[in-house]
Amino acid sequence: MNQIIEQLVKVNERDWLDVIGILIPIILTIVIIIQNIIYFNRSNKLQKQIHNRDRINQYHNDILMIYNTFYEFCDVIFTSGFANNVKSANISLASTWINNLNTLRLSIGRKIDLSKLIFGQSNKELNCALEERFKLAIEIIDKYLMYINSGRLLEVSENAWVTIIPQNPIGITFKYNYEALAQNATMYSNFMKLCQSKELEEIETLTKDYQAKHNYDNYDKYFEEYFTLDKL
Repeated sequence: MNQIIEQLVKVNERDWLDVIGILIPIILTIVIIIQNIIYFNRSNKLQKQIHNRDRINQYHNDILMIYNTFYEFCDVIFTSGFANNVKSANISLASTWINNLNTLRLSIGRKIDLSKLIFGQSNKELNCALEERFKLAIEIIDKYLMYINSGRLLEVSENAWVTIIPQNPIGITFKYNYEALAQNATMYSNFMKLCQSKELEEIETLTKDYQAKHNYDNYDKYFEEYFTLDKL
């Protein structure tokens, strides 16, 4: 009888071992599933954070690009010397910047659409201010292009040289020699006066208006909230 009981106990022990052997893989599988869920959630959260960060950075870069439009305009018109070349009726140098003017015009046109997308609903006051300035910049560029392409700048230049040449002892060989012209202060001053025109005066008036619209109170203050670090 005792032997029978001992055998039954041994059989029961094997059953428990079998149960444990079955449960362990199941438990491990559950643990792995839970780990995968946790990893997926963390990975998904991280991807969202990266995506949001990239969107914020792109948003910030777009706003900075819009803000810098005025300085982009100044680089092409003033820093490059283009405005001075037109003012002095230097056809050769002024004409080399026509492609740059066209590129700038297209760039500003795109800024109008971008500004509307970003600020059209969220900041209508800023969007209107930007659109006004962008359109004014395009108007100035168009007047420059018309002044050059219509032949009006060439006409002004020719008239100025024809008038100034008799004042120089070397005569006709002096024509288009801006370096030699600049060495004679009186003659250069007279030449610059001859290069003035109604078209150029209109351009200069619009340009002064455009520059005046980009001081702190009329321009920079609108962007302060978008450039603070806590917005990033």
